[in-house]
Amino acid sequence: MEFFPVLIRLFIALTVIIVAFTGDIEYDVALFSLSGVYLISYFLIPKTNNTKYIFLIIDTLFISISIYLTGYIHLSMLIVPLYYEFVKEKKDSVYFLILASVPVLISLYVSYFSEFAIIPLTIAGLTGIYAIYYSYSSIENYFKKLKDEMENLYIKNISYQEKIEQQEQILKILKSLNKMREEKIPLKLWIYDINEILGTDGIVYFDLLNSRCYSTEKVKCEKDALKIIEGDFQFYHNHDINRIFNAPYVCGITIGKGEEIDGVLFFVSKLKPLNPETVKIIKDQLDLYMLELSAEKISQKDSSITASRQEEADSN
Repeated sequence: MEFFPVLIRLFIALTVIIVAFTGDIEYDVALFSLSGVYLISYFLIPKTNNTKYIFLIIDTLFISISIYLTGYIHLSMLIVPLYYEFVKEKKDSVYFLILASVPVLISLYVSYFSEFAIIPLTIAGLTGIYAIYYSYSSIENYFKKLKDEMENLYIKNISYQEKIEQQEQILKILKSLNKMREEKIPLKLWIYDINEILGTDGIVYFDLLNSRCYSTEKVKCEKDALKIIEGDFQFYHNHDINRIFNAPYVCGITIGKGEEIDGVLFFVSKLKPLNPETVKIIKDQLDLYMLELSAEKISQKDSSITASRQEEADSN
């Protein structure tokens, strides 16, 4: 139960009791009893979305009866603080103003329409409450707008941070690839380095030229995956390959151009998929690496043939 609605009703009932007690009121006992019933009814009525509409009718009746029995026309001002419950929406304010006019009219009737000042007093009170609510709403909207802007900045900051991390990861991958090409590190060893950089749960490398398979510690070589992969590189989710490697995200790439496939790599991740740009860079660099190795082998083979022929010529 909200504190302020209870406090306002308590003050309304207390004001009527004080008027009945201090004034020479004929119906003071009846007003004491009516005030008690008014307060008790507020506590007994179940609080729902429509309770405030029902109890405003009770408020209006209690204040109107109190004005009529006591003759104190200024009791109509007790309706003013109740406006805070209805000031939030236009239709609710209209409902309140219609009912609020009842005790004001009763006051005019009791005063034989000589106390018209009660009308501007009531309007002034309602205007003051509305002004306070409007100021509060403006401040609330300002802070809400400020909060939305801060949230947008936070989201943008996260986005930029992710892009920075992605670029840093690509730089690390390029450095690792360049090191592998310069030092002629075997691909079966390089997969451990790239697995750490990518943060994947494992990498499987099928060396088709030598009919071998290599993998990092957390994944196993599953030859059934070779029956499924197609194209240069593919991303798999809710696929047979995901069930084979027991991971929600799997990326497969082929090494080599055209029909000459030198090997197949599977990147296994349980948290998030790999970035396509990163995968394409790895694919292109590995293709180039394999071409360089192939060119070196051909060069070495030609050199040995030339050397062999030279030896034969010298012996003759």
